[in-house]
Amino acid sequence: MAGEEAGPKSNKLGGVWNVIDAEAKKMAEIASEEIIVVGPYFERLGQDWSPKNRITHAEFDDAVGSAIDEAAKRVGLPYVTGKIGKVNYVLFNVEHCLGRIVRYDNQDMRLSDAVKAEAYRLVGLDSLRYEATSYGREYTHYLNLSYAVSEFTKALLDSGKVSLHCHEYPVFYAIARLEKLKIPVKTVATFHATKIGRALGVGVFDKIRRGDPTYPPNIQHGLVELEKLAKYAETVTFVSEGTRAEAKLFYGIDGLVIRNGIEVTNEIIDWEKKTECLNRIRSTIVSRLSRYNGIELEEEQIIPIYTISRLELENKGYPDLMDALVILDRILTNRIENGEIEEVKVFCLLITAFGYKDPSTLPEGFPVELPDEILVGDELRLKKMVEKRKIDVGNLKKRAVCAMPYPQWVGRNDGGFGMTIDEIAAGCVAGIFPSRYEPFLLTALEACSEACPVVISRACGFSGAVKELQRRKGIFGGVILVDNIEQSYLETITDYAFGLHIIIDALLRDRAKDKMMCSTAFVLANEMSWDEPVGMYYEILRE
Repeated sequence: MAGEEAGPKSNKLGGVWNVIDAEAKKMAEIASEEIIVVGPYFERLGQDWSPKNRITHAEFDDAVGSAIDEAAKRVGLPYVTGKIGKVNYVLFNVEHCLGRIVRYDNQDMRLSDAVKAEAYRLVGLDSLRYEATSYGREYTHYLNLSYAVSEFTKALLDSGKVSLHCHEYPVFYAIARLEKLKIPVKTVATFHATKIGRALGVGVFDKIRRGDPTYPPNIQHGLVELEKLAKYAETVTFVSEGTRAEAKLFYGIDGLVIRNGIEVTNEIIDWEKKTECLNRIRSTIVSRLSRYNGIELEEEQIIPIYTISRLELENKGYPDLMDALVILDRILTNRIENGEIEEVKVFCLLITAFGYKDPSTLPEGFPVELPDEILVGDELRLKKMVEKRKIDVGNLKKRAVCAMPYPQWVGRNDGGFGMTIDEIAAGCVAGIFPSRYEPFLLTALEACSEACPVVISRACGFSGAVKELQRRKGIFGGVILVDNIEQSYLETITDYAFGLHIIIDALLRDRAKDKMMCSTAFVLANEMSWDEPVGMYYEILRE
């Protein structure tokens, strides 16, 4: 299995890494063959093409077999290998392609340039058009990584039959190269999204309805060309029907839908964990509000909810969420003033970050105390969106709802709550995921696995899976669907607000309904385990 985010550990928020990691572990349970995960090795901070401060944590339990190590050595790039459980990892430092000199076409040149020259000869990739663009370094990194993946795959053939499953366009050139070199490898390419879909956001649904295959302006054509190389795979899969429709419309590529899943480790809901995590979130907020803002609250007044995503404010629906929180504030404020409910304060944690922040650089009161100077780009824009609507901490005395940006990769030592994402999901009363464009939405499924009810948009692929379970097994509750495609904007944000209100009201007034919603979310997560999708991948790869 290969991917741009493959490896034994990732400090990124969700995404393809989670899928590859889950597939590898599940595949290792059901397969007798060797399972190998191939990806990049980021040796130091800043080595990645973008300023996301990624670094690979290559800590392994054991060494890989000699055949795997020998195949990795033949690629000719620095690499690290190791084994965790039954899963082998081979990670290449492809930055060295930029400095290593090789002989190609009777000329001495950098390996990176030789890779580009060969890619032009094999599949017509005109790298000269793309390497000078704003995404040129990213494009080059992907091409070099695909080269390493294909060379390693080719070397493995000396040890027997090989199948290659490539996740997303950063490694699709590996499939094309193997096909053009006539290397006998079974290949599968999986789309988790399309570049055009991400650029269009919710507008992609209108394109599909009209059958309009034109690209949006300012699309990253080089990355689109890499994505189109999926056509060389023997089998192409998609995580949702929406992603399949995009690839068919824009690229003429079709295939199978194999949904994502989740591994739920607990057979029953850990209610003690949920209570403990809720109390930790409440305690942190109360103590830091008191110390840094002079606001005194009782812990029982605080109702935490959350969202988590990459920093794509429009695609992830943050403007919609901000407006929905204003409506939720009016609903709750009116109910409090009319004496229907006791005074509460809803805190919506907006967990999205440009990159990892050293906790020593964060203020002691983080995330309650959040000065502008520690924020980067859209992190600051999100904070301003919150402040514009007057739902920031500074307006908490007047509001029943507060949006709290959390621009950090969460973890035990993140300088904030000091909790893992599963603990935050367990402790929060609800998750809200209002994406305008979302091929699947694994984060909502992860919330459900912690018995956290969620409000999600119809635009995400997960909504289709929920509807299918409702149809086949009658599983209702725990997931509230909002139609953000057909409805008007006002209707959409109102439904988000009322969806959250339903969950919050159950917590406040009907504990039986509250537990039922938590339980149903948990059941849904269990119904969507990795067993079925990985079983489908295994059957395809072993043919």
